[in-house]
Amino acid sequence: MPQGLLQKQCFVASSGKTDGLSDFAWKLMQAEERSAALRNQRVITILIATMVPAFSVLDYFAYPEFFEIFAVLRLVCTLCALFTYSAIRSKWGKRYYRIFTVAMPLIPAFFISLMVLLSQDPGTPYYAGLTLCIIAIGFVFHWTYQEAFFGATCVGTMYLLASAPAVLNGMDVKTAASFVNNCIFIAANGVVVVSGCFVHHRYRVQEFLMRDRSRQQRIKLRAQKRELIQTLEELNQTENQLIQSEKMASLGQLSAGVIHEIGNPLNYSNQAVFLLRKLLRSENPNGRVIEAIDDIQDSIDRMKEIVRELREFSHKTGENNIEHPLADPVQIALRMLGKEIESSETTVTIEVPEEIRIEGVKNQVTQVLINLIHNAIQAMSGAGWDRKNLIDIKASADGEKALITVRDNGPGIDPENLSRIFDPFYTTKEVGEGTGLGLSICYRIVESHNGQITVDSKPGEFTEFSISLPLAQATAGGTTPHHAKPTHTKYGQEVF
Repeated sequence: MPQGLLQKQCFVASSGKTDGLSDFAWKLMQAEERSAALRNQRVITILIATMVPAFSVLDYFAYPEFFEIFAVLRLVCTLCALFTYSAIRSKWGKRYYRIFTVAMPLIPAFFISLMVLLSQDPGTPYYAGLTLCIIAIGFVFHWTYQEAFFGATCVGTMYLLASAPAVLNGMDVKTAASFVNNCIFIAANGVVVVSGCFVHHRYRVQEFLMRDRSRQQRIKLRAQKRELIQTLEELNQTENQLIQSEKMASLGQLSAGVIHEIGNPLNYSNQAVFLLRKLLRSENPNGRVIEAIDDIQDSIDRMKEIVRELREFSHKTGENNIEHPLADPVQIALRMLGKEIESSETTVTIEVPEEIRIEGVKNQVTQVLINLIHNAIQAMSGAGWDRKNLIDIKASADGEKALITVRDNGPGIDPENLSRIFDPFYTTKEVGEGTGLGLSICYRIVESHNGQITVDSKPGEFTEFSISLPLAQATAGGTTPHHAKPTHTKYGQEVF
């Protein structure tokens, strides 16, 4: 560390400079200095309150003629120290604690100087008490070298002023030698203490800088630990989502086999119904039987249509880019979600003109609509209010594009989440309830069809997804009506 910076740091407590320290570290160091100063004030107060009165025995042997007045001075000195200590415990004293820190060791020095003045003895052995005051500055208090220099200078000045009358009135050689000796020792103690405070404070600042760096490193490590924990949680969630996706893929393969197995009994049932019709022609027909057979035939035809759509949806044979009415994938998606629509008591309103035709993979367009409708049903079902669940599906043609919207009256999406909902693995659902892949897959499918998908939402009111897809060439070149008679689907049952 450069010497100039060290010197600036050594003076930080007195000059207020914070070179090498952050604002927070500077305030923390001030708090530590204040705490140490308050503790040391208690120590020096105890020393003054015990040692100053106890040294009255010296007065009895050295200056018996001044014993009583010196005893009074010692008592007043003790009271002043106790008063100063009580003052520093106040709010004002804690704020300006350094003033009291400097003043405390000067109190006994002042009263010792008064004793020297009263004794008229420049060569007094009481100079040792003044050196003790200087030593207290260096070893008890956390002083800067400026404060130590000020304190030592004050102690030396007090001694010179107290000795001045006797010096001016004349001294013998022995007294003069003792006076010079005392001055030299007081000055030497001052130099040693000032130098020690300089080095000590420099080391204190360096040590605090090291602790501050260690503290910042611990904070950084704690932040990294939190990030790692969050990353691990996200990885666990992603792993669970991937496992769920794998289950869904396996379920898709299983459903393909089930569809095949269902198809054969349906064919046999269809043939059996055909034979029944043939037998009824040769006998006296019964109207109720014919009506029942017609109902069976309708149910079989409906099941065959569902099986066909499921087979097309779950096999690669449906991955062909063909021209088809936009209403087809809408109806297929609603039939596949019929049970969920019915159980959630959702009313679906459809306004999709049959004339609107698009060119694309019907299977993939159906997948997009299934995801959007399914998400809308889940959002409305989890809203927890008494509002009736509504989904509005509309389509229109504009130039060379077909626009289809899926709007629900669910809880909506928070504005901060709108920009992330198409990100892979992003979901606001609980773990296990969603993979976070549905909308990202929708985005990829629409993008592969040279289209666009956007979202608009108002929390507490609605969410609307808008999908723009290219029209088929014949539709784009002709005239397409923008409105058609709506078809309403309520609780999974079609109402015309």
